[in-house]
Amino acid sequence: MSLEPLTPVREEARELAERFAAGGHRVFLVGGVVRDALLDLPLDTSFDLDLTTDAQPPTVKSILEGWADTLWTQGERFGTIGARRGDRRVEITTHRTERYQPGSRKPDVDFADAIEVDLSRRDFTINAMAVELPDGGLVDPFGGAADLANRRLRTPLDPEATFSDDPLRMLRAARFLAQFELTAEPALVAAMIAMAERLSIVADERIRDELDRLLSISKPGPGFEMLFQTGLGERVLGPVGDGTAAVGRLSQVGDDPTTRLAALLADAGTPADVQRALAERRASTTVSRAVAAILTSAHQAVGQPPQDVAELRRWVVNAGPHVDESVAVASAMGDVGLLAADVAVLVEAEPDLCGPPVLDGEEIMGLLELEPGPAVGAAVEELRRHRLDSGPLSPDEARAHLLAWRDFLPTG
Repeated sequence: MSLEPLTPVREEARELAERFAAGGHRVFLVGGVVRDALLDLPLDTSFDLDLTTDAQPPTVKSILEGWADTLWTQGERFGTIGARRGDRRVEITTHRTERYQPGSRKPDVDFADAIEVDLSRRDFTINAMAVELPDGGLVDPFGGAADLANRRLRTPLDPEATFSDDPLRMLRAARFLAQFELTAEPALVAAMIAMAERLSIVADERIRDELDRLLSISKPGPGFEMLFQTGLGERVLGPVGDGTAAVGRLSQVGDDPTTRLAALLADAGTPADVQRALAERRASTTVSRAVAAILTSAHQAVGQPPQDVAELRRWVVNAGPHVDESVAVASAMGDVGLLAADVAVLVEAEPDLCGPPVLDGEEIMGLLELEPGPAVGAAVEELRRHRLDSGPLSPDEARAHLLAWRDFLPTG
């Protein structure tokens, strides 16, 4: 493992580091960029500079003046000063420890003088490493580099202390385990089981955001296995039925986070129940509605599969923008035969299926000599029914059908 990938970061931060040094202070690069460098992962050019220092916030602000283009201090009472220089966002935090008191959603923060103290209160050893800027070496008091090499997930302190400081770390454990293909230490898993109730003090929004991150990684399955194993799965998702089956569905539906969430929740009640539960957990309206729509179509495909091309057309139209996701979730839920292939053939053969009707309302009123009102709606619905039953219609065919339909309407 080498720090060579961090060379561009060191050079970019050199002037800032020299400013700290001139004031008698040390500054360290921390966070995922250090871990990812040791894993030889590509450096994302949009990374944030996440730094920690022994300087107190007022001193940090004075050092940044004249260097940063923009400065913000909303996190100052927690020891964090934010800045931007050019396109780079920088966060500089005074060495600190933080912990949550029982029942509190706000951490108590204490400043520290030593980098080792700061690192001791971080979530996992693989994230409890630092590199002194501009030219210092790796600071790794808890063996994070060795844990990366051995694919091991541990906490710097006893896991009970680490998770008590911030219970959200139990969800982060699942994400890191899956993202980096790690094996959790037994003591860590035991602490998650014992402390699952502690997650109740964490704000729903933070839980939602961490869940979104887990759903977005390449292979989230092992992370969700860990959550269900420790009893945390239902705390963040609600009742899902068989957790093993839920993870099995998850592995079959591709990379889209919303589709993955729908697959996990396929046995969690009616689509309306799922939508309400997601809303209660602060999911966005867009996500909760999309999941409910996907599950509505998926359950229909499994329970009442289309029996002919007209029924298939109706199923596709009802699925609307979520047709591909609905096919994926339905296929993961049960035997839907050739649904995926049939839908693909239909959509290719009838690209207008989900588009606007071949005649709009004004054309229908002119053709049938109607005034605006219920009769126009009935005509539109008749044209839609005929299109779904019979297939694509030309404008002339649509006009002929409506004229014939009008002739059979009762008069008077």
